[in-house]
Amino acid sequence: MRLVKGFCAAILLGAAILGAPPVARAAESVALPGWCPKAAQDRSVSRDPQFRALSDKLRRRETIVLVAIGSSSTEGSDLSDQGLAYPAQLEQRLNGLFGERSFRVLNKGKGGETLPETVARFASDVTAQKPDLVIWQLGVNDVVRSVDPALSALSIARGFAELSKIEAPVVLMDMQVAPRVLKSATLDATRKLLGSMARRHEAMLWSRFDLMDGILRRGAASIEDLVKPDELHMTVPMHACAGAALADAIAAYLPQRGGIEISSVGGP
Repeated sequence: MRLVKGFCAAILLGAAILGAPPVARAAESVALPGWCPKAAQDRSVSRDPQFRALSDKLRRRETIVLVAIGSSSTEGSDLSDQGLAYPAQLEQRLNGLFGERSFRVLNKGKGGETLPETVARFASDVTAQKPDLVIWQLGVNDVVRSVDPALSALSIARGFAELSKIEAPVVLMDMQVAPRVLKSATLDATRKLLGSMARRHEAMLWSRFDLMDGILRRGAASIEDLVKPDELHMTVPMHACAGAALADAIAAYLPQRGGIEISSVGGP
């Protein structure tokens, strides 16, 4: 037994030395901020996607596998723990609505990536995972770097071509409201592009930009509440808000579960 324990310890130590990625930790419990909307008002959603297969899996009490792919907003590379990032908060919220282990969210974010770099990982990090649902957070770094939207359109088309292999519903998540984003000359054109591509590929467009802009316009919170001092990345409370609001948007497509009328669910 000692030999087995020693062998296992050696394997773990070797993995650490080789730089093996840490196992993702469970979502930390983050209180939903009072300024986070409790209704659907700050969402921009296409009504095209078909979530029937997901509903069927929920009725059979099978776990829905969701891949969240994108850049630092997804990975949480700027946070102290990946469990604070929106994908972990999304999983926690969905399982709170539909029951424990109803959803499993795989975080495939990688900080600093532009669209071509993210799309290059689709075969291994998305389609190979055979997810039931895909959330694609995109456009932030391209906008910050003022990438030509025509080039972004080509990358998005390549991404959807790869995603078509798994026939899973796709949710596009756009950029956040942040000073460095707002300075970009390509912001408006890229936002229009994302809307157009969502309609063309029958994807659901969930707008972080609209969510955060609505919070600011109502005076419910300040930009400092939503965005870190680096003028780009979201704060932990904003990650919690984004995860909860997106979970509610997804839930609106799915059936009643456990006596909860999902369409009426709002805040905590």
